[in-house]
Amino acid sequence: MATPSFSSHGYGDVEVYAERIDDDAPAAIAVMRTNGITPGRSHDDAGISGAAGAFDGGDIVARTEFPKGQWRVHLTIPLPADSTTDGATNHNPNTANDASAPEYTLVPVNARIGIAYLSGRDDILDAGIRYVWPVPTPEAPMDKGRASTHFQPVARWMNDPNGLCYFQGRYHMFYQFNPFGWQWDQMHWGHAVSRDLVHWTDLPVALDPQPSLYLDRTETGGAFSGSAIPIDDDGVPCPGDEATALAVFFTRDITRKDGTESVRDEWQVRAVSHDGVTFGPETCVVSRHDGDSIDGFSINFRDAKVEAVFDDSGAVQYNTMAVATNLPVDGPTAPPAAAIALFRTAGPCVTRKDWTYCGPGLLDSSHPGTASLECPDYFTLDGTDVACGSLMFYTDPQGRYEPVGWYTGRFDEHGLIGIECRGYCDYGSAWYASQTFLERKAGRERRIQIGWIPDWHKIRVETPNGVNGAMTLPRELHVADDGRLTVRPVQEVYDLMLGDMLADGDCAEEPGDITVPGNAWYARLTDLADTTRMVIACVEDGGESRKMVLTRTVGSVRISTLGAATDGIDFDLAVPDAQTIEVFYDHGIVEVFADGNAATLLFADDRDDGEVVVPTAGHLTVRALRV
Repeated sequence: MATPSFSSHGYGDVEVYAERIDDDAPAAIAVMRTNGITPGRSHDDAGISGAAGAFDGGDIVARTEFPKGQWRVHLTIPLPADSTTDGATNHNPNTANDASAPEYTLVPVNARIGIAYLSGRDDILDAGIRYVWPVPTPEAPMDKGRASTHFQPVARWMNDPNGLCYFQGRYHMFYQFNPFGWQWDQMHWGHAVSRDLVHWTDLPVALDPQPSLYLDRTETGGAFSGSAIPIDDDGVPCPGDEATALAVFFTRDITRKDGTESVRDEWQVRAVSHDGVTFGPETCVVSRHDGDSIDGFSINFRDAKVEAVFDDSGAVQYNTMAVATNLPVDGPTAPPAAAIALFRTAGPCVTRKDWTYCGPGLLDSSHPGTASLECPDYFTLDGTDVACGSLMFYTDPQGRYEPVGWYTGRFDEHGLIGIECRGYCDYGSAWYASQTFLERKAGRERRIQIGWIPDWHKIRVETPNGVNGAMTLPRELHVADDGRLTVRPVQEVYDLMLGDMLADGDCAEEPGDITVPGNAWYARLTDLADTTRMVIACVEDGGESRKMVLTRTVGSVRISTLGAATDGIDFDLAVPDAQTIEVFYDHGIVEVFADGNAATLLFADDRDDGEVVVPTAGHLTVRALRV
């Protein structure tokens, strides 16, 4: 079906991700200049059967065919040169078009459009892209239940944060993205930038799957997770404001869709960008078969995380690459342990092909059934060495699925961490594949972490143009005196996201529950009694109710649900004596912070307005959340 009409507003191209419907028939995307074609009319109605031409709805100004045999495409179609307008400032896809500008629609021929957006302008980092599909329509408004303060793409599936970094005045967040549908599929790298970690601007998709995957419906994989690091002209990591390029390291994967592992392969590649938007040729730097085990590393060999290692003067000494895998611990016949494989450069440059395997950076056999430590992290913070990894396929005794573990201690001469303390990066059930980066600017350093909010419990409801996935609020990490890795939202969240004050007083004196227009709010509980209970959410649905409840007692802070998919899971935040509890609630995304620990959960809540139920005791501060 044709897309709603759009005008170019200073953009030179329209990029389209689409898939062929009938493999035995030609497929194409046509750009039509129109003065009023009805949105939703199919290509059959429009009568498009040949090359560019005219018909009753408008003039075909461009038509791009699918390459023969290719079932999916990423097309970049130039718009007519006379369509651009000087000084265009309207980049919001929800606003009305300039009536004087030419209008266009995309007409798919034997094709289904996943996403389409305007690009091709010199100031793309500031302007961002402008989506032309999907866009809100009366039949599909796209805003029901959508997060208002947590980053999400316009629609479709997203997962792991990738390439987090600060580069030339902006924070960059790449992410795993399927532009074709609601579920995981062939992986691309979506991309967004921010000046403040709160307001994000969508950019063109940065990386596509291997071209062969667009040719074969039986194979999947693509551009899997990885990291980014700002570099100077010599390829040495440096502060982002001093960098001239951005190097990304990530995994290329190819897998047969039926799960046949014999055809799976994964390898780590490097690519470099000088503008922060487009990337040059890829170079393989580490192969799955480079290991010293009998058959190389396991089939799970991915998610390259690169970090610079500094000497006492602050200069880069060498660089490490942590890769998720599993390795034998007690000989080749023993069960393998989830592991981080560690590679190292000989010197400070990351753009050479001299990565050498130096052994495991972490071995964890304490979580039975863990296939790998996905999306690993490996760094030094506050004088302590830290490793992190997502426990793939593991369910803990409390019922939490795939938690992300942290491990603190000391790296030995080969890089293996001697574990002195361990815990979870997050104690909920909606946090996975987190990534950290070292922000170095203006004389300060911060270790910042963002996690993906998955939906293991099928809480989200699929809609035609909905979004499946979100990112957590950015968090700043520290290591406490007792060796515990602690987290709290970055200061920008408090400075820029907290809005109107809705309540501030002793719970016993509050007149009643607090209505929150927009269903996004922040609550802070202090002066806690020995036992304090707070209903985070209560939703009536079809005569049934579901609740999420936080309970603080002497010795614990716990979250539980009643009538929800997460019933029976013990969300214990592992803090013995919480003095302050903070809750960020955003249309069913829940992030709770208590004395340096956190829990992220999902709750089914598509209400337009929310409600804060006054806790049983303590001092309560409630503010609206805004972006």
